[in-house]
Amino acid sequence: MNERPDVGRWLTEHHVVMEGDALVCRAPHTALDWTMFEEIIRHPHESDAKQHDACCEPAARHAMTLAQAAPEPIHRRFEVRAQLNPGARAVKFGDDELTYGELDSQADSLAVILQEQGLAPLEVCAVLMPESLAMVRAILAVLKAGGVCLMLDPGEDCAQLAATLRAAGARTVIAQRAYLACLTETDAKVVCCDDDAGGCHAYWPNDCVTDGVSPVSPVCAVCRGGDGDAPTIVFQQHIDVLDRLESMQARAPIGQGDSLLQGAEHAPDEAFWQSLWPLTQGARLVIVPPRERMDLERMRQLIEREHITVMHVNFRG
Repeated sequence: MNERPDVGRWLTEHHVVMEGDALVCRAPHTALDWTMFEEIIRHPHESDAKQHDACCEPAARHAMTLAQAAPEPIHRRFEVRAQLNPGARAVKFGDDELTYGELDSQADSLAVILQEQGLAPLEVCAVLMPESLAMVRAILAVLKAGGVCLMLDPGEDCAQLAATLRAAGARTVIAQRAYLACLTETDAKVVCCDDDAGGCHAYWPNDCVTDGVSPVSPVCAVCRGGDGDAPTIVFQQHIDVLDRLESMQARAPIGQGDSLLQGAEHAPDEAFWQSLWPLTQGARLVIVPPRERMDLERMRQLIEREHITVMHVNFRG
């Protein structure tokens, strides 16, 4: 009988960082152990606490607080990258791709639409769509408009979505047209925005008004679940998300020339920081279509074709 490969050895040699059930694998795409990659996808395995502690050690030494290092809201980091290198590739989903300049312009346009539809600074705006170009555009647009982003799960039923919106006080929702029927039980104002950016260019932006937004302002609302019609909503500040991104950056530094693969199944709110991490560092985000995520051969081809250097992988025991 063949023994399973040594997961601990692979984790160490390929600089994999584990946080919860997500792996952040930092290795050249040409150096990946495909046997181990297949083992992780098909036979999730639980690592011990010592391996986790060893991976987390660099972050524990990260002493400088982001209140000192990053005095501006989180989306400013993306905007600086877009201004410095607008032609750099920013995000890809399937056959569609946007540069930093294109993504910045589209997010600006959607931010203006949100403001004209009544979204005020520091007000919650929900995003209801699967991982896609549209989702990344929507996240940035909410931040640019000064809003607080609430990621909704497209798999939830209408009643639960309505309860989450009420609990968060969200009066605006950005949704793809395919999910409009899921919002029939809410009075929230809906802004449609699909992958082709249809409707997102109705207005060309002037400067978005974000008065009152600072690093200690809330930037995202997270639904922690709850009983019946009373889900619990937790608010995170810009500085909280920046701290998490800085922690990830300390463990697995990325920058221009890196491509991050977002292909693991995870909670909707995790898509928020997983999307912002590469885009605030000048790297490229590659989102795997759901139909390809469990196909090892397609994943292998995509990783080699797109020169993936960082990836998120589910890792559940």
